[in-house]
Amino acid sequence: MFGFPRKPPKLVSFTEARPRTFSPLLCDGLAAHDLPSFASLLALHARLQRDRPRVRVLASLDDLGQASYTSGHGVDHHGLDEVRGHDLSELGPDVFENGEHLGYLSTPAEFPIRLANLLERARDVGLEQVFGMLDWETPGDSNDLITINADPEAALRIAREKIVLFQFVPVASAAQTIAAFPNGYFQADLNPMQAYALARRLEAEYGLSLFGIGARMLGFRRETALPEDRARALAEELALFYAGAPPAAVDELALLLTGRDWLLLRYTES
Repeated sequence: MFGFPRKPPKLVSFTEARPRTFSPLLCDGLAAHDLPSFASLLALHARLQRDRPRVRVLASLDDLGQASYTSGHGVDHHGLDEVRGHDLSELGPDVFENGEHLGYLSTPAEFPIRLANLLERARDVGLEQVFGMLDWETPGDSNDLITINADPEAALRIAREKIVLFQFVPVASAAQTIAAFPNGYFQADLNPMQAYALARRLEAEYGLSLFGIGARMLGFRRETALPEDRARALAEELALFYAGAPPAAVDELALLLTGRDWLLLRYTES
């Protein structure tokens, strides 16, 4: 018995069926139904990115429902949909009521407002401000970087996600895709501006581009595998970023990341 071949994931464009998320998505994209694994998510992301060189493709990762919920609240809490001071003259009539803006962003034409707000709020956020903000691990959660990156299937549970969203984000850098799905709402989590500072650093220094945001995880990938020296430098920096990293963390993480072209980071407390 050879079994039955797995059906390819069903891909549905946002124009065909807009995803039902807690708050409106501002970018075009597609929904992938029943992706079987993290490897399949990476492969689909790579294909979508190759086909769309003028945008950056951003995937949802772990727990889409929770990530959407906290994203909506994070946008509100940090004022990322604030329209005061922005030129609204080119926006369509559907975002106004009785001559007043609705007070939240809901159309692709408004995405530049969200992006500008994120960049303005992140302007004075340095990575050194968030060093040690997150613990290396919390008891019983198996959420340290070595465990997460050794077993991404367990960390993300992609096979349990009925839908993975891929947004096509019109930005200049991968770090800026955070504006399409800002996350980090709770006080002990990295907020969107802090996550942006981290993503910008990894992109500039290690060639690791942000490709995914979930309820707990950020995903990064690079065009080529990390050589040993860059993997060690990255491991040393990440061990400083998370408080309480054990003495062996750098060696273990460097060994794990050498020859790899992706990285998962936890941006939440647990």
